[in-house]
Amino acid sequence: MDASLMVGRGTGGAAVFILIVFILLLGARSSRAQKGDGCGHTVLGVGSGSLASLGYPLSYPSNSVCEWEISVNTGHTILVRIADLDIDTNNCQVSYLRLYNGHGPGRTEIVKFCGGKEWRDAVIQSEGHQVTVQFMSGPHNNGRGLFLSYTKSQHTDLITCLEKGEHFSEAEFSKFCPAGCLTDFGEVSGTIPHGYRDSSPLCLAGVHAGVVSNTLGGQISVVSSKGIPHYESSLANNVTSVPGNLSPS
Repeated sequence: MDASLMVGRGTGGAAVFILIVFILLLGARSSRAQKGDGCGHTVLGVGSGSLASLGYPLSYPSNSVCEWEISVNTGHTILVRIADLDIDTNNCQVSYLRLYNGHGPGRTEIVKFCGGKEWRDAVIQSEGHQVTVQFMSGPHNNGRGLFLSYTKSQHTDLITCLEKGEHFSEAEFSKFCPAGCLTDFGEVSGTIPHGYRDSSPLCLAGVHAGVVSNTLGGQISVVSSKGIPHYESSLANNVTSVPGNLSPS
């Protein structure tokens, strides 16, 4: 199924985005498991998904843990992109993010992050079709916690739910939006047919416009051009956009 939507920005170097989305006509199904007392926003689909620690983006709880077991179709590997990781770096023994190949006792570690910036721009690929994500927290004073997205390895152009139009300088580009981008903390400004402000998360704008599925994700093609002085508010597909003025970018 094809669908298109226009997303807008302001004038001085700002842009309108036209998103053309090809939504997979496959039924989403839940992946194997999530367990622990530190799990937040979670959508685990068989083709893609997104997950967050409890409380994100405010503050994650102390002395908590969450494990997510992700699976995609046999024959594929998994790509993971970390959108945000903000944790206490004082004790790497009790506060960390770990990714493993496989599930259960036979799983093997892919990578471990203890805060810092090493995770930025990293694309993590599994060896097989199963990955375990483990987020552990010890005592801490502040920190947003974790948000990440994943998909099958065929979608090398994966972006996360947090990336906005203003994060891209290209006049035209195509990206894959994962499942799970309908969050309660993203803010979209604008509506169709006039477009969305460049401060809007691209994938959430796509959900608002009805061209990205929260359970399946979808491929978007983005074209940047001149925006408008004011963006209207509307409710669509369980997303309420907010009014917005001309983008300063």
